[in-house]
Amino acid sequence: MSSPAVGTAAKTNSGVTHLVSLTGLRGILALMVFGTHFFLAFVMAGGSMDSSFVQEVFHVLFSRSGGTAVSCFFLLSGFVLTYIARPGDSTRSFYRRRIAKVYPVHLISTAIAFTLVSVRYEVPGAEVTLSHLFLVQSWVPSQWYYLTMTGLDWSLSCEAFFYLCFPVLLLALTRARTWMLYAVSACAVFLVFFLPYVVGHTFTLLSPDPVEMVPTAGYGGPIGYWFAYVFPPMRMAEFVIGISLALLVRRGAWRGPGVAVCLVLCAIGWGVNLHLDSYLPLAAGMLIPFALLIPALSTADINSTWSPLRWKPLVWFGEISLSFYVSHLLVQEELFSRLWNLGMRAGLLPAPLPVLSWWVAVLSFLAQFALAVLAAWLLYRLVELPLVRKLRPKDVPPVPITSTESPAPPAHQAGAAHMAEK
Repeated sequence: MSSPAVGTAAKTNSGVTHLVSLTGLRGILALMVFGTHFFLAFVMAGGSMDSSFVQEVFHVLFSRSGGTAVSCFFLLSGFVLTYIARPGDSTRSFYRRRIAKVYPVHLISTAIAFTLVSVRYEVPGAEVTLSHLFLVQSWVPSQWYYLTMTGLDWSLSCEAFFYLCFPVLLLALTRARTWMLYAVSACAVFLVFFLPYVVGHTFTLLSPDPVEMVPTAGYGGPIGYWFAYVFPPMRMAEFVIGISLALLVRRGAWRGPGVAVCLVLCAIGWGVNLHLDSYLPLAAGMLIPFALLIPALSTADINSTWSPLRWKPLVWFGEISLSFYVSHLLVQEELFSRLWNLGMRAGLLPAPLPVLSWWVAVLSFLAQFALAVLAAWLLYRLVELPLVRKLRPKDVPPVPITSTESPAPPAHQAGAAHMAEK
């Protein structure tokens, strides 16, 4: 969430009104989060496939993709908000547009999650519920706060903090010289890599969660996981990188590799990220490749050069990615898990989860994805789109939306834990 909640269309100095490739990138990121939820839920429930090749493909594609997707969403958020910034735009108008874009779908998804949690477990406490309603849950170092509802909206809590700070950050960085923007980006990358390590080896939680929804032992423990992945000021570093990159692109001062080279770097970084330890796979492992890819894609759109992310179905999916992001885990956990349980009781599916035929796993993945896309499209058409039109400032012309709020725990792991319990 950058996540899926910011727009990428606006008149800029370049004359380009819509960075279509970034919308397509949002679609890929949303799929990455979905895939991680599916894979980790399957593994944590004790499942395996009869094809080691297919299982390895799922592992390579999705075992760690949710965390890296969130990191890219935060980069996108800073980049897109800066790219579409209008001269003379008021702070009040900016805040109103952000609320109109994010809060209605957040409120609907939270209400549904509250109902489901209350029915299946127990009614969440007032403090936890209010923290989610006001998007401050990520400030509390407890999974019972930031993962209790949807397991995803902790990233929207980070985005809310980013939005609060954005007018000041934009004003300060707009006045910076070009070399300073590069320096700011480099310093922010340094912080993402090293500050969580220092904090994780310096501090500890006096009252950690007695039971963890998401195991944190492999990610620096409770304090390391929360600080590196969930704490809004720490994630601000990625947001600031996005702002700096967008200013460089708008000035025509970006000097980086093209789209093809960036895609190769992303592939190499992906392989390296699979072997990193501690908090790095969640926030830092793909930071540099994604930070190079985003300005490369935007520059390709500005110059009308090659980009593989303008494929129309992918762009369409990117447009509904915010609604998909906030709703897909509810579909995975509730609707599809109930259908699966019916199949097991009827003797049509194995229970609990022994070795499955690879094609059953693939069909399950596709069925979950289809149902989640349908739910997201309905949420987008019935809630997100009409309320954005209704609530945005009347004196501001409509802007095609490209989201940047973000998508998860890794929200991906929170979902896995919830589904494994079922």
